[in-house]
Amino acid sequence: MYDEKIINTMTDKVNELLAKYNEVCEQNENLRNELVSVKAQNEAKSNQIMRLEEELKSKNIESEDIVKKIEAVLGK
Repeated sequence: MYDEKIINTMTDKVNELLAKYNEVCEQNENLRNELVSVKAQNEAKSNQIMRLEEELKSKNIESEDIVKKIEAVLGK
């Protein structure tokens, strides 16, 4: 009787541990998926920033060229 009680208690504890382990594994997988998603978003934003910086650089060069043409016309 006493041995059966110990075995049942141990079985319950092992089942609790397995349930917690499975829960932690699921949380870990969810976090891993979230991390992958956030990394992809970060990469997309970095690419967008680089593209916008290039556009800005191009616009600045274009503006400088226009100013030079105006100055040339005005004879400065």
